[in-house]
Parts: sequence; C-alpha cells; structure tokens
Amino acid sequence: MKMKFLRGLFFVCVALCASSVLALAAPERGKIATISIQKILGNSKAALDAQKVLQAEVDKFQAKFKADEDALTAMKNDIEKKGSAWSEEVRAEKEREYQKKLRDYGLKTEDAKLEMQQLEKRYMEPILKQLNDIIAEIGKKNGYSLILENTMKGLRNRTGLLYADDALDISDQAQKELDSRLKK
Repeated sequence: MKMKFLRGLFFVCVALCASSVLALAAPERGKIATISIQKILGNSKAALDAQKVLQAEVDKFQAKFKADEDALTAMKNDIEKKGSAWSEEVRAEKEREYQKKLRDYGLKTEDAKLEMQQLEKRYMEPILKQLNDIIAEIGKKNGYSLILENTMKGLRNRTGLLYADDALDISDQAQKELDSRLKK
C-alpha cells in the first residue's frame, strides 16, 4: 500500500515537472497594449488645431442660421397668435410661406452638415492616417500582437474592453510621435 502511494506520488511529481518544463519551453505569449484615440486627439497639437478650425466653421454656420431660426420662430408665433383673426385664405397663404421657409432652412442646414463633413474629412483624415501608421509601427517595433482601443473601460464601453492595466496604455507614446511627425 505504501509502495502504491509512493509510486502515485512519483508519477504526480514527474507530471508536474514535465508540465513546468513544457511551459518554460512554450513560446512567449503575444504582447498586448491599449490606446485611447480620444485621448490622443484631445491632446495632440495638430488635432486640436484642426478642431479649432472646424469649431470656427461651426460657429459661422450657427451665426448664419440664427437669423433664419429667429425669423421662422417669429413667423410661427405670428400664425398661432393672429391666425384665428385672419381669413382662411390669408392663413393658408401664411402657412404655405412658413412651410416653404422651413423647407429652405432644412436644405440649408443639410448643405451645412455636408460641408462640415467634408471639412472634417479634409482636416482630420491626414491626422488619423498618420496615427494609424504610428500605431502599426509601434506594434511591430515593440512586438505587440494586439493593440486595443480603450477610450472607455468597463460595462459602458462598446469595444468589449472591460479592464486593462494603465501600464499597457501606449497613448502618450503615440501622441508624442504624432505631434513630432505633424510638426514638420
């Protein structure tokens, strides 16, 4: 009985030693890093400059449309207040005029949205392309198998990353490289 116990113990020890030798001989697991694109774009000088230009355009459009919005509001209030005193014909004419101006306003705002999308593409696309190239270079240079987006950790995020140690974050490194390349 004692012999069976010792033989069993011996096999367990051999199995443990073999598994630890195999674990040591196994190839290194892939390195993983995380990066916050939002953080980089929020701190990068080039991205901030582009955002300032875009915000100035948004402000121009808002100022341009403010007068139209005020006119539409005044017209609607006028129809609501005075509409009962007008003849059916006058009321219908005012409502048609209001609807036409509202459609025109809608077209203008749609045109402005398209223009803003084109401006955003023109200013941000080169920055995002550089950032993409930088991330790929950092990944290859440092032997990362995987670089995950970590703008928002936890259950609220949409990327599936629930937790990542801050030591894995390469955002600052990528931002410094982006700023240095776009400064030229």
